[in-house]
Amino acid sequence: MSRPAPGSSRVYQLVALLLGVWAIPALAQVQFSVKVEGLPDDAKALEPLISANVVAAARAWAERVEAKPCTIAILFRLDPAAQSGRGSGRSLRAVRLGNETFKDKLVSEQGWAARMRAGMPPDERKKSGGRDNDPPPDVEIVFEPHYFRTIWWDPEPTLRKRPVPNDKLDSMTVLLHELGHALAFNGWLDPRTGKVPGEFVSSYDRHVTFDGRDFHFTGPEAMKLWGGPVLLAHTNNNYHHVGDARAAAAGRESELSADLMNGVVFEYGRRYWIGRLDLAILADCGIHGRQKGTGAFGFPTSRASVEDHGTLIPYHASSPDTRREPPRR
Repeated sequence: MSRPAPGSSRVYQLVALLLGVWAIPALAQVQFSVKVEGLPDDAKALEPLISANVVAAARAWAERVEAKPCTIAILFRLDPAAQSGRGSGRSLRAVRLGNETFKDKLVSEQGWAARMRAGMPPDERKKSGGRDNDPPPDVEIVFEPHYFRTIWWDPEPTLRKRPVPNDKLDSMTVLLHELGHALAFNGWLDPRTGKVPGEFVSSYDRHVTFDGRDFHFTGPEAMKLWGGPVLLAHTNNNYHHVGDARAAAAGRESELSADLMNGVVFEYGRRYWIGRLDLAILADCGIHGRQKGTGAFGFPTSRASVEDHGTLIPYHASSPDTRREPPRR
């Protein structure tokens, strides 16, 4: 991991979205703290807005799934050493998913999911911190600085009503996507061969197949909704994403490029939302939904879940950076 740029913020901030209150509980008392590092001088004024967007995106996922009370610490940082034009998101640890196995492999889940599954009182969470009781981060979001400049930061991230500039990416879209990787859309298969390099698979990996050309997600909830195996990225991105560039121009698989977790394109000037397919994949990963319908923030649950405007651009997604070494026993 690269060292953060000089002048980084050194303290965790409990981020307020309204009225300057700096703690944001989700419906299940899931709280989030955010630390921002590496902003250049001309962007430091954006730090409160960035933090508010990160919390809104994290809360959006947490409010849609079953969770016990806990606090999730998120580190957001810019890194000049990151792959050019890319962002990434990941949990910084993985945890065994009970005693579950897949074939002869041990199943683990992302640390954020494990934390919400087990719960952790805030007082106990503070005890795990170091100086000033700052908790160690559970989740990391990293943007390459030039990529950071392509993002428009929503001044009202819980409402998502302001027009997104036609020459910018929507902040909430990008953050929701990267946090989706930190929550479940991640794993340790070889992205070229689909083989398992070690003794662990992720809760996502156990539902992934590779036929020598294409990756597919075959979890029962996702298959039931989609009507069959869900095509995953392979051509220009890794299998932690739905859809593939070679199939995006035609056919039913082209619909997957409208999904929040797609690996094909994000469009300037457009918002993407958590959709039914994303939640079905979470359920297959053992992260079950708490409610049906539009839910928190009015998120649509249809398969096509984007606004109809914007300019098509190649999507710079989190790819190898999202891969995480499996836990050691």
